[in-house]
Amino acid sequence: MEPQATPGLAVALGSSFLGYYAHAGFLNGLAAAGLHPERISGSSAGALAGSLYASGLRGDALKNAVLDAGLRWSFFDWGALYRLPGVLSVFWSSGLLSGKGAIKRLRQLVNGADLSSLKSPAMEIAVTDAVSHRSEVLKEGPLAELIVASCAVPGLFNIQRVGDRRFIDGGVACEAPFEQWLDDPAIHTIIVHRVGHEANTGPTVSWETVATAIGSAHQTVCNEFHRHRRELARLKGKRLIEIQTTTPAPGMLSQKLAPLCYERGREAANTAKELFEEGA
Repeated sequence: MEPQATPGLAVALGSSFLGYYAHAGFLNGLAAAGLHPERISGSSAGALAGSLYASGLRGDALKNAVLDAGLRWSFFDWGALYRLPGVLSVFWSSGLLSGKGAIKRLRQLVNGADLSSLKSPAMEIAVTDAVSHRSEVLKEGPLAELIVASCAVPGLFNIQRVGDRRFIDGGVACEAPFEQWLDDPAIHTIIVHRVGHEANTGPTVSWETVATAIGSAHQTVCNEFHRHRRELARLKGKRLIEIQTTTPAPGMLSQKLAPLCYERGREAANTAKELFEEGA
């Protein structure tokens, strides 16, 4: 039997490199604390974890799904070696990875569901339209394809074609999507869960690189848009509870830090519960 939803509660899950470990822990932690959102939205890693939860994977089922190395490896394909010259020369190929393996894996996990079929809680996925150059928060469409589209970091993944539309990473300008709820009278409290990484964890070099500049620019855009949306929430009278989970940077090739990232997210849910009860 599904637990009763917490009235007026929505949860927004931010984009983060392999942040779906912590997001999954956070959602399971909220449920264990008795908080069951009516609505969830997510971008990139948040779209992945939120969609698995909303499609019915809870507790150990969700934990096992995200900690399965097969999910992470499904995003890789040997075609990246073929696409690399095109990406480096910018003459062909919009990204190194196709995303097709991840779509296949996710279809199995969500039983081929459509996004619109997720009702308890309802799920919304942020994407960026590669033609109109606008952020969108979608409520319908093939779930697995939209999850991968939301994860499609420019340059790393091909532009994702879903039907007759073309999408890239939802986190480009909508890192933690909640603006769509600000005029919804049914939502009074929004918990925003963002995942950051500890300094000096993961592969690093002592000099600045192109990746350093791109990462800095992207984070600046995310922070500025988030500040703007936070102010809008205040003006609209919405209660915003912001939770930041800091984890080691998960390795692309190793799964050993994934359980720790999951547990950090689960622990952060206790803070969310305390803050929620303070304003109840």
